[in-house]
Amino acid sequence: MLGLSVGDREAVLRRAIIRVKPEYFSWPLDVQERYRVNIPDEDDFRIRQAVLKGLFGIQVDTKKHMLTAIECFDDAQYLLYNSTLLPLMGVGADNFFLNWGFAAHTSILDFETLYDYDVDDYKFQEKARKKDFPDYLGKPYRGTLYYTWARLEIDGAFHYASLCMAAGYLFSMIEETGYDKIDALIPHTYVKGKHHGKREGKGTIYDQRIDAGGMEPQLAELQDRLHHYTTERYEALLDDFDVRASKVVYQCPRNWGNDPHMDFICTDKTALQSVRFRHFMEDCRSLAGDSRDLDPLIEQERQAVLHYLEEAYQDIVAHFDPKLVKFRKRRKIIMSDGALQDFLTIGLSKGQGWEDDK
Repeated sequence: MLGLSVGDREAVLRRAIIRVKPEYFSWPLDVQERYRVNIPDEDDFRIRQAVLKGLFGIQVDTKKHMLTAIECFDDAQYLLYNSTLLPLMGVGADNFFLNWGFAAHTSILDFETLYDYDVDDYKFQEKARKKDFPDYLGKPYRGTLYYTWARLEIDGAFHYASLCMAAGYLFSMIEETGYDKIDALIPHTYVKGKHHGKREGKGTIYDQRIDAGGMEPQLAELQDRLHHYTTERYEALLDDFDVRASKVVYQCPRNWGNDPHMDFICTDKTALQSVRFRHFMEDCRSLAGDSRDLDPLIEQERQAVLHYLEEAYQDIVAHFDPKLVKFRKRRKIIMSDGALQDFLTIGLSKGQGWEDDK
């Protein structure tokens, strides 16, 4: 990492903390931990300010200047920056950091296991859906983790990570295969609309339309059918894994350039109940399964969606009336400043980047 050893990075962070909170290292470990997960904004900025200077010789005076400097990083610089800061952010034996938002006055310390965190999020989401849609009947809890970002050390080495239920993992494979198949059946591209790139509020309007060579209605119909198919398969897979309750966590390395990345795939809620944040790798390894066991399931689902779409396409060509236009809500998508960088770089997290105006 740009020629800096683990010891060098630890020294940079230690000096930064001492500069901002010199009494920190005299505190008991539990007090240090509570400070780190609820670090005041001003302390957080000043520590990061010192880390930037210590690692790269970059001097920043405001948070805006800091974000601007970070957005110019290449992958190696992001990796060095994030790995240096992880001990300030993470908890437990692996410096585990859940790169996700928490409610006000709540932190990862309020949740012992993945299950505790996930079921709390499930209840929040269900409550929101019932509020927005009074007729919503609710769904049973079967695990909801879906590519939740995290950072941690695995055997002392920094890693980015994604946490996902097995049903969600298979769903993502089905969806990817489905969209690739649709693109082969009805080739299409996105072209800029008249408002694309215009400023609105604190963001930029994202306005692109689909050009499918005159088959836009058929494309929309095929995409709708894929959506219904994937939704049904996802629910069926959730039920299947939940009933089997095999209590397994698969660990799958993923190739993201030079960034070390690991997917942690949990079969069901019994696995979530057995993985503690403070002992993340120890617990995941105690439940480890052979990730190759997922290969036949992935292939089965891929073949099934390919067959489904081939038949759906033939049906649409033979029977679909493109003059029948479905009612759809008109949506305006606004990308907030810096959002594109957030999506392209897993090392930087500044929250949500999209706003929907319905």
